[in-house]
Amino acid sequence: MPTCQIDTYQDSPVARTELAHWLAAKAPETLDESAWSRRMKHWWDENPFSADLPDRGWGMRYEGRLVGFMALIPAGYAVNGKLTPAAIASTWCVEEAHRNASLPMLMKLRRLSASLLMADTTPTPDVQIMLQKSGWVPAKSIIRHFVPLGLFSILAAKKWPHLLAGKRLTRDLAEVQSIAASFQRPDGIEKWITPEYLRWLSAAPMRRHEFLGVIDEAGCLTSYLFFTPKKIRGIPAWMEIDHFTVSESFTELHALVGEIVRKPSLLGSERLLSLASFPGDRSWVQAPTLHHREEQVTHHFSFPEPLKALPKHSVLAEGDWGL
Repeated sequence: MPTCQIDTYQDSPVARTELAHWLAAKAPETLDESAWSRRMKHWWDENPFSADLPDRGWGMRYEGRLVGFMALIPAGYAVNGKLTPAAIASTWCVEEAHRNASLPMLMKLRRLSASLLMADTTPTPDVQIMLQKSGWVPAKSIIRHFVPLGLFSILAAKKWPHLLAGKRLTRDLAEVQSIAASFQRPDGIEKWITPEYLRWLSAAPMRRHEFLGVIDEAGCLTSYLFFTPKKIRGIPAWMEIDHFTVSESFTELHALVGEIVRKPSLLGSERLLSLASFPGDRSWVQAPTLHHREEQVTHHFSFPEPLKALPKHSVLAEGDWGL
């Protein structure tokens, strides 16, 4: 009786055309073939970390026909201040008739995660259970901090600090010539930040990413924010998905928010900002926000044994969230 065969995905123009056609028909996302091709180009061809991780995922076949797939997207993390290759698990899709045969794919992921830092930030509820049983660490709650804009922010505008002399705001990543440091803290685990990575994140095809940064006269970046548009209880809003600062305090990051509060047209006519923090992240604790509440997310991380004790700084825009 024929059985399913799971092999390392061998990327090529022919294989990518086949995969895009299959995902358009079988994946839960309502994307056509061209959209899937665009996503894969972003994942693998344009990714600044691609050379550090040659693996692209696994494919499952039954009698020669593609019936399952899991993607691996290269990533880079700062681990105690040093660039460390990592991978993002994404797009685990298996035809229903062959779902029971896909367990070995999870085992391959589990073996890889024993030696490689990994993230999966959009797993389905069933996959979340399987990841946690495999030792992945969930980061499933954030605190949202709300900031009114426009007429609603007139009284609060004075509470936000201003940028220091010699620093200015930019919306244009082409003006970013360098970055003061690729990490915020020299201990722990966090995303590795470069101008090339920021341009790649900004070009993500699945979600609009709006950048605001702080640079000096030489174009050296010291803080930034990324937002995406989203309605919050029917109110047009900007949702912060990534924040970063090399400052020892969060004053410059708060000053960047203050620029938006005092001039909401920087982003548009939306009436609200929401700032996000995972447990342990104190970026917004002292910010003069109006209100905050807890929300649930689906971020999961796998740490090789030597990294398990290190603190992890997380943001929403990790893993395949928006890629």
